[in-house]
Amino acid sequence: MKRALLMALGGIAGLLCAAAIGYAAYAVSRDSVAVPVTQLQPKPAELAPKRAERPAARTVSTTTAAPTTTGEDHHGGGGGDHSGRGGGGGGDD
Repeated sequence: MKRALLMALGGIAGLLCAAAIGYAAYAVSRDSVAVPVTQLQPKPAELAPKRAERPAARTVSTTTAAPTTTGEDHHGGGGGDHSGRGGGGGGDD
């Protein structure tokens, strides 16, 4: 019981010391650290850049020609995209 009483008194003494140190720091610095109240000049809305005007969208006309085939395909499957992936294969022509 005596030990619990000493612990409680030590805790209360620590809180009082912390409060005293905090108040002493406030009393010493209250006149020297203050930040004056200022108003922003110009207003924050005026600081943002103006919106850029977008030019009118241009329409581009394109014509596509029909693909022509020669009728000779010796390489087999895989499509014509030349991706290196494809099936089958041709012979040793």
